[in-house]
Amino acid sequence: MASKIPAKSKGKKRKRVVLALKQKIDICTRLEKGENRNVLMQEYDVGSSTIYDIRAQKGQLFKFFASCKSNKAVEQRRTLHMPRLEQLDSVLYEWFSFKQSEGASISGPMLIEKAKVFYKQMQLTEPCAFSDGWLSCFKVRHSIRKLDVSSEQKSADREAAEKYCEFFRNLIAEHDLSPEQIYNADETCLFWRCLPNSTLAGASESRAAGFKQNKDRLTVLTCANAAGSHKIKLLVTGKYNHPRAFKSVAHLPVYRAQGNSWMNKEIFYDWFHHVFVPAVKEHFRKISLPEDSKAILLLNNCRAHSHETELVSVNIFAIFLPASVTSLIQPMDQGIIQNMKYYYRRDFLRELINHEGTVQDFQSHNIKDAIFNVACAWNSVKSETLRRARIKLWPSVMFAEVSSDEDEFEGFKVRVRKNTLAQILEMMKDTPSSHPINNFMKVS
Repeated sequence: MASKIPAKSKGKKRKRVVLALKQKIDICTRLEKGENRNVLMQEYDVGSSTIYDIRAQKGQLFKFFASCKSNKAVEQRRTLHMPRLEQLDSVLYEWFSFKQSEGASISGPMLIEKAKVFYKQMQLTEPCAFSDGWLSCFKVRHSIRKLDVSSEQKSADREAAEKYCEFFRNLIAEHDLSPEQIYNADETCLFWRCLPNSTLAGASESRAAGFKQNKDRLTVLTCANAAGSHKIKLLVTGKYNHPRAFKSVAHLPVYRAQGNSWMNKEIFYDWFHHVFVPAVKEHFRKISLPEDSKAILLLNNCRAHSHETELVSVNIFAIFLPASVTSLIQPMDQGIIQNMKYYYRRDFLRELINHEGTVQDFQSHNIKDAIFNVACAWNSVKSETLRRARIKLWPSVMFAEVSSDEDEFEGFKVRVRKNTLAQILEMMKDTPSSHPINNFMKVS
């Protein structure tokens, strides 16, 4: 028995629905196959006149689909309206596609200037403003969107990355290594007191009160294994030997001092032999791996890292990635560090919500607080995130299920904070209008 389609209530006005071209093409295709028109009306929540109009446009829709170079244009576009200067539009898009294939960076003003050049060369007489509105329509028609240019991605050596992946697979097979035995480490910069440089404002406010941005930085070294079962304690490098904030802390093994707060060979050598190697051996004992089991540490080949020959301890050793492949296959660069910084910014926002006083007062947030927060953030990175980051380098690996283990380092208890969004909103109810959170609703 055919299913009954519920009738619409009399007197109830249907909400206006504007279908995308892809949906209209799907409707035409299904009508051609003999599908019931009422079923389509119910599914897309449109009236019979809309179905008739779409069927009448069938030829134009299929012609547009056949000539369309991008599926996204069909998925996002909702009308068949063509630009007044159709030939200019076509030539400009051809030029844009060619430049994009060459890897060139194209901005909106560049498109406008090139359109003006083509307009003169084609001796067109119909007036055109080449305004921001014209540019927006051109981008919508061709599904062009704005992307941030990543210089590291542009300069990445894909051929070298592919060759290294093959070498890595052979190395794994030769030594019969498991994900538990493969580690990766990388440094990242943390501007730990840097507040947002933009703000939301009400309709009556024309400008926001400014303040001098604090650029104090720390270098944070992250390291974990491919199984996602073992995160090495963070190494944080700062500028000062004895910060005043450390007076109440008896021992802080994760902090090292360096004049410009960068990593250097001496600090890295010390970390490898006195932090990394003992931690790996202890982990192997916990999971009952033989005492002479091998462990490999993957590193970027940079001046801050000691030479490979110095980073060896019996069966634990380091190997370097080739130049210009970090953005492609370096595990820590495939979302792990970004995820850690997300948790750091989240906790930073919570502290800003709870802070009473001005934004300038909040910048008294000290280095001990920053190390505590980044340690909490590192602890919050999930094992699944650590495992997934290895897919580009080691796609065939089958990861075993491992239980997460909350770790702590001496001097601090590292714990996951469980404030939910609802709790944050609850805290904001009684927040006075002068509170800094009303000026800075997000942390960049």
